[in-house]
Amino acid sequence: MPKFRAGDLDVTDAPRSGRPDDDQIKALIETDPHSTPRDIAETFIIPQREMALAHFIVLALIIGPTLPLPRSSKARVEDYRLPTWYEPLAYRIQLSFPPEAFTPTGYQFSGSITVTFTVSSPVNYISLHSQHDFVSITSLGVSTAATTNATSSSTNVTSPAASTNVAISGFSTNNITDILTITLGSNLTVGVTYLLTVEYSSLLSTNDMYGIYKSSYAEGNATKYLVTSQFAATFARRAFPCFDEPPLKATFDLSVTAPSGLTVLSNTEQINSSTNAVTGLKTSTFNTTPRMSTYLLALVVSELTCTTRVSVGTTPYQVCSRNETEDIRGTALEYGPKLLASLNNFTNYDYNQSINILDQVAIPDFAAGAMENWGLVTYRETALLWNQEESSNRYLQRVVTVIAHELSHQWFGNLVTAKWWSEIFLNEGFATYFEYHTAHEVVSSWQLDKQFVIEQLHTALSADAAENAQSLLMACSTPAEIISRFGTISYNKGGSILRMVEHFMQLDNFRSGLQNYLLTHEYNNTEPEDLWLALNASVDRSVSKLPADLLTVMDSWRRFLLSNTDSASEWYVPISYTTSAKISKINATTPDVWLVPDQDVSVTLPPGTSWIILNNQQSAYYRVNYDNVLWSRIRTALLRENFDGISELNRAQIVDDLFQLARADHLTYWHIFDLMRFLYNDVSYYTWYPAFSGYNFLLRRVGEGSELGSLISIKILELMGTLYRSVPLTELREDDQIYTLNQVMTHTWACRLGAPSCINEVREQFTEYRSTGIRPNRNFRAMVYCYGLKYSDDSTDWDFLWAAYVNASDLATEQVTILASLGCTTDAALLRGYLTKSITDGSGIRPQDGLQVFVSVYTGSSVGIDVAFEFLVENYETIAAKYQSMNSLETLITGIAQSFTTQVQVDRLRNFTDKDDLPESLRVSANAALETAESNLRWLEKYEYDLTAYYSGVGRVGSSLFAIVLAVICVYVTK
Repeated sequence: MPKFRAGDLDVTDAPRSGRPDDDQIKALIETDPHSTPRDIAETFIIPQREMALAHFIVLALIIGPTLPLPRSSKARVEDYRLPTWYEPLAYRIQLSFPPEAFTPTGYQFSGSITVTFTVSSPVNYISLHSQHDFVSITSLGVSTAATTNATSSSTNVTSPAASTNVAISGFSTNNITDILTITLGSNLTVGVTYLLTVEYSSLLSTNDMYGIYKSSYAEGNATKYLVTSQFAATFARRAFPCFDEPPLKATFDLSVTAPSGLTVLSNTEQINSSTNAVTGLKTSTFNTTPRMSTYLLALVVSELTCTTRVSVGTTPYQVCSRNETEDIRGTALEYGPKLLASLNNFTNYDYNQSINILDQVAIPDFAAGAMENWGLVTYRETALLWNQEESSNRYLQRVVTVIAHELSHQWFGNLVTAKWWSEIFLNEGFATYFEYHTAHEVVSSWQLDKQFVIEQLHTALSADAAENAQSLLMACSTPAEIISRFGTISYNKGGSILRMVEHFMQLDNFRSGLQNYLLTHEYNNTEPEDLWLALNASVDRSVSKLPADLLTVMDSWRRFLLSNTDSASEWYVPISYTTSAKISKINATTPDVWLVPDQDVSVTLPPGTSWIILNNQQSAYYRVNYDNVLWSRIRTALLRENFDGISELNRAQIVDDLFQLARADHLTYWHIFDLMRFLYNDVSYYTWYPAFSGYNFLLRRVGEGSELGSLISIKILELMGTLYRSVPLTELREDDQIYTLNQVMTHTWACRLGAPSCINEVREQFTEYRSTGIRPNRNFRAMVYCYGLKYSDDSTDWDFLWAAYVNASDLATEQVTILASLGCTTDAALLRGYLTKSITDGSGIRPQDGLQVFVSVYTGSSVGIDVAFEFLVENYETIAAKYQSMNSLETLITGIAQSFTTQVQVDRLRNFTDKDDLPESLRVSANAALETAESNLRWLEKYEYDLTAYYSGVGRVGSSLFAIVLAVICVYVTK
């Protein structure tokens, strides 16, 4: 193996640490005394009974921490759900926004709704949603419908010849559950169609960007205001009284009255417009929507302008944004139609069968990354607009994949919708899967099929390992519980499970099953069993080698999802493998064998086999741990030329699994560092992505600025020498996406770890930027800005970059890049001033970006961790009011605590949790954060000595690492 030349990364000037010699390392690995490379016998056994102990396969479908309800929650869980006997058929909605709503001080609007509905039980009340903090009802009316154009799924619905009023005794709204109860003077009749009419006023949201809210932006010397909506998941009830649950679908007819100089967009095409000559207000009326859930209704009232391109089939397509950004709509205009066409082809269900427009709109202030409102998709500007001269390749990929994600929702989420939020992976898992699959179909050179593994699958597997993880199919009723479903597990893991099913079914069969799923359940709601039934009809048992029908297999998973048990004995698991004797199988992802409940599995290996790798291309959703002899042979193979044919995705799998196995105490850190010595010669983006992720965990745990952190940093620099030389900053290949992503990742890490050559380069580029005003290369900009500040002793550098942020108002990607970089300085006074700007009106930092400012500070340096925490303690009430993101305080305190590494920091957090005046939701999160911080200290106490010994070359490994006894997972004999 070629020796690493330290001079390539200029680490010779830094304090050096020794590395244990080969004899030391070998002494730490309990290998067979005869473990020189030789063949494995033909029989290879995977014992089912040992799986749970060994964590050979991890398939826990779970989610991260729940987010607490922002307001008091005292009601019973069942009280949050509406009764099941109401079926809304149609909404007719009129919203009126006065001119004052488009000024700094106007926040009121008025509305009226007529809901057509039926009942399946003779009750004397109507229950629906209305958030009392927003909606003020002025009048109510209930009557039978003389005629109706609505279509009900109920049978025997009749309507009287003339309408009849139903007496109302009173109404009240529960301020916890948001349920409006209207008490009637008599029972409603089953089979009769009713009309509920409500006149009301409501408020634009001011503390967050949900419901209907106001955004603003500068255009020339003027400030422009717009009104837009974000109803997912439970915020339509802020805009109008409604049956605000996913299965209660209906059609919507919307009319919007607003000042005549504004353009109104909604889910469907505008069919009429009239202006009142007296008031100057214009009323825009829109066509009837398809039958859909309330959270998908949307509107934008603004002076945004739009660019239209050639229709996709018969679907008009346009991209809308601030007028000043017109010239950077091109990427969305180019890729949106291509992605839509790909989805049309995959689903064999044309988009325009359901709805006949597609507007993509960039909103200046937007809480989410994007929202899939049917026909009117809304985005943050950074997720829709891309400047070829100024925005990085990473941002280009983000724009394309986010568009793919949202467009796939038009089928998976809008046309067919998860029955309840507990199964939201049926929406978000599909969108995550197609985000990569569809974008890969359109731009195959980006290798998004492979990027899925390191960006989505590994993230999901890591989330599974959290002590406080929850199961995927966990019940949820309260708004806080519902919000918590929109996390890593629903998105990343949901997509990963679907990818696994695609691989064992094979793509054509998988696609056929999904087409059946859409046709069977169009305009309706589904549960997981509905998906498995549709896929089961398309399974080719000869290809998938399924040991049972798909419903039985999925039912075994469902039981596990609900119980979150550690037992793996009830699972069916697809196993693919590659051996040294048949390397050509490395790309074959259909199962070679299935692990069946309560049975061992034996397979016959080719003669001459010296190693085996399970889970080809990491196509299935589990981790793999081998016994010491197999690990030793894999290590030997990886040190050979071309890694003995082991693919880069399987090398990525090995690296990610090794770090996680060490975290779980199944392998020692000394062991995994030795197994990863092949990284000296590996330059693959896919291998190093999880490697850097694993090292990031170590550095955060030990403290990046600590003595041990410095030792680890030097070792990583040594290990990445070949990688660093393979992607020099002087060699640009911006048409090569993977090369560019690898180049940026590598040099960013080199600068982070303190490589003098990297630091000198970014300082030179930053200085040149200051002197010439010419921005650095668009792909290196984040690195130059961040480390240019971090290694600067001139406070005016920070002022210069802040001024650049203020002047970049026409380019959101540049502003976001600068915001993330301003937190990299180690000047505590500058950091505190930066945080102050984030809660100060008129500072130039948008409400949507306040949270990012805070995150950039506590992730930027060890100094920033303490500054951020002190600022939060002193200003948490103001932060809650100014950062217009759901649960911002809880997010911040959790993130900061994850970076705590000293007892002093933990004690300060404990003092904060003891404050008498903390809001209950914050106290819950603060206590959870305290547990995280204390866990960090326990981890450091357990591993600090051994990590220091390894990275400094002093002494032998401690007893804590020797205590691990690995379960034998792969049973075999040698010959």
